Amino acid sequence: MMRTWFLFFFVLVGCSCEEGSKGDAGTDGSTDGDTDADTDTDADTDSDVDAGEDAGGDAGVPMTPGDYGDPTQLVWAQFDGGTFLQGSESTVGPAVYAETPAHEVTVPTFEMMKTEVTTSQYAQCVLVEVCEEPMVAHGDTIAKNCNWLVWGRDAHPVNCLNVYEASSYCAWLGARLPSESEWEYAARSRGQDNEYPWGDAEPNCDLAVMDMDTPFEEPGCGLGHTWPVCSKPLGNTEQGLCDMAGNVKEWVADCWHGSYYGAPTDGSAWVTSPCDDNVLRGAYYKAPFYGLRTRLRAYNPSSGRSDAFGFRCARSLE
Repeated sequence: MMRTWFLFFFVLVGCSCEEGSKGDAGTDGSTDGDTDADTDTDADTDSDVDAGEDAGGDAGVPMTPGDYGDPTQLVWAQFDGGTFLQGSESTVGPAVYAETPAHEVTVPTFEMMKTEVTTSQYAQCVLVEVCEEPMVAHGDTIAKNCNWLVWGRDAHPVNCLNVYEASSYCAWLGARLPSESEWEYAARSRGQDNEYPWGDAEPNCDLAVMDMDTPFEEPGCGLGHTWPVCSKPLGNTEQGLCDMAGNVKEWVADCWHGSYYGAPTDGSAWVTSPCDDNVLRGAYYKAPFYGLRTRLRAYNPSSGRSDAFGFRCARSLE
């Protein structure tokens, strides 16, 4: 565990943390092309000192993976297979062209994790030296709101990791990243015509960890960073999935394509080689209301890391 103790010392003395790949210095901490039109342009200079005792954590007190207690219980929700209309026909507003064309997809039966993977869950994989450690919080960089090694954030989603690291964790569980079709099918409660995971009601902080664009209030419903997973149960899907909108965006297995023309219709991931950019679905704690739509798509370099990026796992049942 020499690497872990070195990282612990590195955090104490201060570091110039890795900033991912091409363009990671984006003003919202994300490198995605963001067809989801996340328009926040703040310099992300808020302090985490006032994070709050129940949903925050103290970024000034570093820890090691061994400090994490037992992981949050892994809970899987089953989704019986079915056929649904993925995407939309809209070419205006935040939809742009990336959600087109709406196309019929038949998804086989699968399971998906109820929650985004938490820091305590991910730590167990790091401790057995299967998974790499994510970036740690530091200064006013894109790593500022990373949850790794921050006291009090064991139940927060693990973030600041790339798609390869996310995939490694899922493989360690005997699972995988979901396909984009599976993710949307689940977010829309088995493919219903839902604008948001909970239905069609406009997003607010009772439903999701988001940015209400309220003067003098931080994004993340006032905290300026993520919340513990499942903090907003009113925003769950019918099958009980938490945070399918808000908290962190989620890596999926698909390579990025600018539209659905040529996409598979059997629910599988659309993978081409090489895959320089991967799709991200869902929204994160800085997203405005229109960024929480179930059909919205974003992308980022596959090797990129940001406090906006997390994941959950899926596994096939057929």
